[in-house]
Amino acid sequence: MFRGLRLLQMRPVFYFAADKTPATTQGKQQQTKPIQVYKDGQLITKNYLQLKKSQDIEGYVLTLVKNYYRTTNKSALNLDSELEQHGLDSLDSIELSMQIEEDLGYVISAETLPVLNKVRHYVNYIKQVEQYKVENNAVPLA
Repeated sequence: MFRGLRLLQMRPVFYFAADKTPATTQGKQQQTKPIQVYKDGQLITKNYLQLKKSQDIEGYVLTLVKNYYRTTNKSALNLDSELEQHGLDSLDSIELSMQIEEDLGYVISAETLPVLNKVRHYVNYIKQVEQYKVENNAVPLA
């Protein structure tokens, strides 16, 4: 699947990725709706993944990094692994972040990307976003 078009889409920062509903300033944001994507020339509707348990989040991130096509030394990958140890650079980190955005419905800001250097950093980021969603009943903007 070619994701280069996603970079070309111009959308204001204050809109949700899925439903284009403007965000409110009081933190009472609406929940995201199912998204529609093109796959093999057909428009399909899919829901975002819901990861609640810590083991689910860890398993998701490990599987995501292991299945990424440029990852090397996949058998030695664990939560404390740095991405550079497995042949991944900053552009690969962006690709992984884009996949997380697509699967989970998050918007990961450009300021967050440089600190995502380890597998555990991705796990902690997802845990924090999920905790925010539970506490505030809203999706964070970035």
